[in-house]
Amino acid sequence: MAVHKIHTDSTNTLKDESQSALISDLFNQHNDILLRFLRTRLQSDSDAHEVAQEAYVKLLALDKPGAVSYLRSYLFKVAANLAIDRLRAKQTAQKHQPLLFFDEKYPSEEQTALVNEKVKLVSGFINELPLKCKKAFMLSRYHGMSTEEIANVMRLSDRMVRKYLVRATEHCQIRLKQALGSDK
Repeated sequence: MAVHKIHTDSTNTLKDESQSALISDLFNQHNDILLRFLRTRLQSDSDAHEVAQEAYVKLLALDKPGAVSYLRSYLFKVAANLAIDRLRAKQTAQKHQPLLFFDEKYPSEEQTALVNEKVKLVSGFINELPLKCKKAFMLSRYHGMSTEEIANVMRLSDRMVRKYLVRATEHCQIRLKQALGSDK
């Protein structure tokens, strides 16, 4: 039994070393090409490096890299899939960023007065909204409630609350552009 364990451990060590050597060769031969490939997809050098690293980690996690007959192709496929995942995550994050009506950096008095004017205008635009839409918006913006909390309070679905918030934000943005002129 002990002899079998020693044999298995030494076989695993050789397999790990062989796997590491394969990945090392793959890295040395194709890393520059892989990074260029990922940069064109992700439009970011840091994201390309991170995704390439994740791809190599996935290759190292394979039990049998020899079973993948075209290791280079597999590396690029893994990297392409990771790049798509990264882009989707960024798109999702951008969709859920708070929608702002105006810049938050106004150091001068003139700019502060402009912000106050915009706040007054937006308050009037909020009053133009249908009641449920207005209530959802107020609970979100003025009371800091999440969409889930608003849904519970208003007895609506989370999706409906999100629709109301988007509708209210778009309405206020459109009306603000109309009030200030299309160039602002």
